[in-house]
Amino acid sequence: MPSDSPKYLVGLVDPETLTAAESEEFHPSRVDYESCDILEIRYDFFDESEWQGLSARIRKIAPKAIQLGTIRLKRDGGTFPNARAIERPALWKKILAAADIPEWLDLERDCLHDYSELREITGTKGVKILISEHNFTRIPSDLELKNYLTDVKRVKADGIKIAAMSNSEDDCTRLYKFAKKAKGFKLIAAFGMGETGKISRIWSLKEGANITYGSIGKAAAPGQIDVALMRKAIDRLETTTSQIELSSFLNIF
Repeated sequence: MPSDSPKYLVGLVDPETLTAAESEEFHPSRVDYESCDILEIRYDFFDESEWQGLSARIRKIAPKAIQLGTIRLKRDGGTFPNARAIERPALWKKILAAADIPEWLDLERDCLHDYSELREITGTKGVKILISEHNFTRIPSDLELKNYLTDVKRVKADGIKIAAMSNSEDDCTRLYKFAKKAKGFKLIAAFGMGETGKISRIWSLKEGANITYGSIGKAAAPGQIDVALMRKAIDRLETTTSQIELSSFLNIF
């Protein structure tokens, strides 16, 4: 039975691909931008002098895409200095003072102490908050995932994300169970990184998640798949019956 629940493909915005997308109408990066449902603005990849204008620039290229703003810390896979984490609320204020702003912001779980302040900043703007956690070593245990879910429900965030390194063919099943239990959030992402986590980036959409991430240009995370192939796989997901079938399809490319 086909599902009416939308599945969102997220592409990452960085300086190289944004400049390329602006350069010509049919540039591959622009085509990728236009094929994404959500575009994650990685502010930490850009000079701070450009931050307030990024949303407007992206809106010109992909006006229909939802925007998700992220200032990713180094410890969570980004480039923004960990020591400057305390500065981010003030920086978000500047970003949200612009005429064009993202519809969503991403806050890491280890910075939940900033949630109340961020909610105050976003409240009058109608901007939603996604809480994310990244584990570059392993898939958390069921108990750790349960505690994470409890933390995010406690603060009443709008979305939840877990991206964790897969070390075996079946350890992503814990993430699928997590996604099912996270029902009720507007956005849910739960997938594995690394070679054995590749399939989960797509199959998780069959297991309770409704967003997943692909690469525009070079991959930004281990095991990431380019958005063009991700789009093909997502479009045929309703008729895909197993992870083996999905893997065979990806291997064609």
